[in-house]
Amino acid sequence: VLGAGVGLIIALPSPFWVDVALTLFWVTACGFARSFGDTPGIVGMLLANLFVVSLALPQRGLDAVLMQAAYFVAGGLWSMFLALVLWPLRPYRPARFAIAACYEDLADVADAVAVWPTEGPSRVGTWEAVRRAARIQQSLETARATLGATRQGRQEESRRGEHLLVLLEAADAQWLLLTAMSEALDEAPRQGACRTARTEAQHALGALAVDLRGVVGALARGSVPVPTSWDAERVMRVLQADGGPPEPARSQYSHVAGLLGRLREYSAVALDVASRLESGEPLPERDTKPLGVDPGRGRAWWKVLRDHLTPESVVFRHALRLGLTATVATALAEGLGLNHWYWVTITVIVVLQPYAGLTTEKGLQRVAGTFVGSVLAMGLVHVLPAKWMMLAAIVVLVCVSVSVRPLNFTVYQVLLAPALVLLAELQTGDWRLAGVRILNTLMGGVLALVGIRLLWPNPEHARFAEEVARVLRADRDYLREVARTPVPTEAALREARRKVGVALLSAEASFQRMLSEWKGPAKELEPGMALITYARRFTAAVTALAASRAWHSGPDLEPVVRYASDALEELSAALVAHRVPSALKREAPGLDGADALARTQVTRLVRQLGVLHHALERMPPALRASEDGATPVPA
Repeated sequence: VLGAGVGLIIALPSPFWVDVALTLFWVTACGFARSFGDTPGIVGMLLANLFVVSLALPQRGLDAVLMQAAYFVAGGLWSMFLALVLWPLRPYRPARFAIAACYEDLADVADAVAVWPTEGPSRVGTWEAVRRAARIQQSLETARATLGATRQGRQEESRRGEHLLVLLEAADAQWLLLTAMSEALDEAPRQGACRTARTEAQHALGALAVDLRGVVGALARGSVPVPTSWDAERVMRVLQADGGPPEPARSQYSHVAGLLGRLREYSAVALDVASRLESGEPLPERDTKPLGVDPGRGRAWWKVLRDHLTPESVVFRHALRLGLTATVATALAEGLGLNHWYWVTITVIVVLQPYAGLTTEKGLQRVAGTFVGSVLAMGLVHVLPAKWMMLAAIVVLVCVSVSVRPLNFTVYQVLLAPALVLLAELQTGDWRLAGVRILNTLMGGVLALVGIRLLWPNPEHARFAEEVARVLRADRDYLREVARTPVPTEAALREARRKVGVALLSAEASFQRMLSEWKGPAKELEPGMALITYARRFTAAVTALAASRAWHSGPDLEPVVRYASDALEELSAALVAHRVPSALKREAPGLDGADALARTQVTRLVRQLGVLHHALERMPPALRASEDGATPVPA
């Protein structure tokens, strides 16, 4: 509907200055669509491209304008017929697959911990463990978004949607418990009588992985899962037997047994609910209410937009940069009277991204792909003399290009470019458009690169420090929430933990983007990697503390929280101010009268803080410098 409306408004001929002004307004507005997520952002870019094409190819007369809008609506209806009637969509299938990915990742973690050797160094902080943690967090966020998108637009939730929501909540709870279990096993003693208790706990985790994959089968293939027989009693029997582990190992393995018991409860619920998916049976009478915000609910659109109407917002800067650069492209291309000038502006809209590294990468891919593809189109014009042959070639090229797009964007461009050139040549009868497309694409790519360099340049190394600072502040808030008295609700803990997870994902994405811009020695990237890794480990240590407080209140954590909060605040402030952090306090807080489990968990928290501080001290100037190139100063 929006596309047809754009065609109706813009299709009529207009003066040059009106074209330029409308381009600035409309493309900037479409750039702000990114405020509401990836899908609205894609829709905004499509509407911007449609606007430019309608501007460049105005229709003559009211009948022609209405016919253009009708063609656009007909194309949308045809697409809906293909997706809803000819090959019907199953609305909950994407959500089922997304939640199945969560359970598969959980099973991988359970399997990995189940085969930890009894000897050797810690396995918690290895690169594989860090990547598994990031993958699970990303899977949970994807599942939430997918389930929320499925729920939107429905007046009421279906029974199957309720089942999937319970499974997602159970996966999130089990991720918390598995994180705590990894921390507890890594810290627990392994010698003598402790070896038997550890072996039993790891066997239970191996059985848990089998149950989790049973849930995966129910979600992905519709099979009925068969629960395995495992529980935490075998660990408890080892602890209660004569010659069992002494204190403090007994307290630590009692904590492990408690975590296993809670994992057993959640996995039993997940298996029960998964077995009802195909039949649609109602859930049993238990407390299956989701803990957290309903994924179908969101903030008001105007509040989201208001949050981005500030020069500090990446979306705000990108929208203005996109609108201004597209306006310059339209003014130059139309003013010079270029053939098919709208290809220049479309290239700017497609290539220009919010980040410099992505813009450079996409610009090179599009220019290279268009050059090779246009040369291929020149050859096809001479090889395929009949129009029906060209139409057949266009169909094949479009199908193959869309199929390979997730694998390689350059190949996608190489295959799509000749299809678009052949379509334009069939429409106009001009068989020399391949060269025109090469020149126009090159011009648009250059303008996009100039725009990202001149308009609010924001190198990723400057953003990376701010992203890590957000992670540290979220960790601080998470620790404060965990240590509150009385013990906070699980919903509050989950929300605090989710904020840390989202901040970690954003920091890791920033680091990945920074890699495409990095020109310094590779070894100087190590402190940045250490900051992300140990921020995640600090989160895991806080999660372990939260899990133990759920069944064991423990000592007063106020001294620990004050010490850690001050340290995290100083580290985040140093990152934002681009300076070297002040030294940590020499004496860490003690816990008088605390048991071995509490002392172990607090010691781990303090140790992670020390590693984070040391990593920030080793940050090279290139990663700690501000956008204006100022040299970092000591505290």
